[in-house]
Amino acid sequence: MKKLNIKILDFKSIKDTFKRFPFTIISATLASIFLILATYDQNAEDFNNKMITYGLVFIFAIFLYAFIRLFNEGLRNFYDLKNLKNNNLLKIISYVVSLPILYGIYELVSNEAGPLTKYDDNLVFFTLIASLIVASSFVAKFNYHEDYVAYVAKILRAFIISNIYSFIVFVGVSAIVFALDSLFKFSFGSLVYLRIGIFSFILFNVITFFQDFPKVRDSFTDYKYPKPFRILLVYIFTPLVIIYALILLAYFIKILVLWQIPNNLIVNLVIWFASFSVVYLFFLSRVDSIGFINKFKIIFPISLFPLLGMMFFAIYLRIGEYGLTENRYIVLAGGLWVFLSLIYYIFYRENSNITVPIFLAAIILITGIGPASATRLSTRSQNARFEKLLKENNMIAGEDIRSDVKLDSFVKNQIIDIVSYMDKRDRLEELKYLPKEFKLSEESFTRVFGFSNKVENQSYLGYSYTDGIVDEGELGFNLDIEGYKNIIFVYSLDKEAKSGDYKFEKNNKEINIYKKANGDYRLKKSIDLVALRDKLKTLKKTKEQIKLEDLAIEDDNYKIYFTNIYFGNEDKMENAYIEFYLLTK
Repeated sequence: MKKLNIKILDFKSIKDTFKRFPFTIISATLASIFLILATYDQNAEDFNNKMITYGLVFIFAIFLYAFIRLFNEGLRNFYDLKNLKNNNLLKIISYVVSLPILYGIYELVSNEAGPLTKYDDNLVFFTLIASLIVASSFVAKFNYHEDYVAYVAKILRAFIISNIYSFIVFVGVSAIVFALDSLFKFSFGSLVYLRIGIFSFILFNVITFFQDFPKVRDSFTDYKYPKPFRILLVYIFTPLVIIYALILLAYFIKILVLWQIPNNLIVNLVIWFASFSVVYLFFLSRVDSIGFINKFKIIFPISLFPLLGMMFFAIYLRIGEYGLTENRYIVLAGGLWVFLSLIYYIFYRENSNITVPIFLAAIILITGIGPASATRLSTRSQNARFEKLLKENNMIAGEDIRSDVKLDSFVKNQIIDIVSYMDKRDRLEELKYLPKEFKLSEESFTRVFGFSNKVENQSYLGYSYTDGIVDEGELGFNLDIEGYKNIIFVYSLDKEAKSGDYKFEKNNKEINIYKKANGDYRLKKSIDLVALRDKLKTLKKTKEQIKLEDLAIEDDNYKIYFTNIYFGNEDKMENAYIEFYLLTK
């Protein structure tokens, strides 16, 4: 009988893991302690912020020291091949350098308002972590990487197993605590589950993950994927990827034939699919015994270029209209990584694929820090857009903004959009021509620009019976039901609804009202949505206050009072939301 080997219960394995990754596990321990301490007194805000700050610094240290350890493993392997004695000096230097790095992270995270409260600090912190994660997957294999894909597959396996174990521990310990709390009235408090989660998914997770982390000196040349993973890769992912790619290519052909501008949604659809495809091709490269897959690996990367071109064109139009933002920068950066990876797959099919994550780590690092970072370029773009709008509309007087210029709604909304965007990212002081002490509020915005910062939505059209109510306590709802027997309130009508003998159906043009007679529904009345929209637009222009009777529809047998009308887009009736009372005789 084969002996069951459960490493998590093997203290020798834990000891060996600690010996291999001592600073990583110490960092995980300290991160868990500090974050748990921050949960005990919700009123001690300063203390909690300090503990969370320390916790975040040591979370970063987990990834930093894992990278340093793996870097030294790869370096030692390189020196051994060169017949050199050791690399102790470089090892010491790498750990000494980590101290000012961690201090820099502390300064980045720490803030009087709370840890990582600034958008830019968040972006830098998480892009640095992301780059360390990706770099840790290849830094130990620089010297020898013929088996790199298998090495990453082993890392992925360790990651999946450690998270499964962590989830089981979290659920199990939480169940025990819940039982003690319920049956014996221990009164642990609701935050105990957060503490269990911190322990399970930080400390416990780190230990179990690095227990199974592959060693650089182990050979994986003959490694075979587990059968379930191979089936998933070849027989499940492959047909799904082909079908999805064909759908996107069909849309690409459609916009070429009809000469349409690509839908903005295509950017997200393509970038996520293309990124997944790069990862999918990365692991598929070790499957070489199936003829169809070998041909697929040649054709599929080429088929993605038209999709990338369509995505780049769509994001180019968006940037041209609204400027560069962090999200659009990330899409461009992701698209660049996909493009470079596909070139690599096409021309270097027999290589180890280690270049793919190297590309990714470099692009992530550039995105987060440096003169070409997402924050720097997006700030510059929005500033240029802001200045252009002011100059085109003669709103600049010396170094100040003129507030007496009449602007159309489009220009107003553009200015509001830029100022709101910069405010959310704590960059108002970087907007040229804004007063130095400017803080975003309706009053200060109106004083500087001469109009309110409430967005004027030209596509929105709406009405509610409460719009005209000005007197306190006035309900504004009084229906004249004389001569009618029944009243039906119709709300949340998506496609179809029923009430008694009546059925209501909504389509792109109208709402049809049916009444059951002899077992069948017969059409009794229709509400023309286009006519209703046009009537509402006319009333908005001609009347200061719209009353229930103004929009009411009446014939010999029915009367309809509209209480709430919403057209999210005037040209798309399918998005209309209508509430009304139907009075029947």
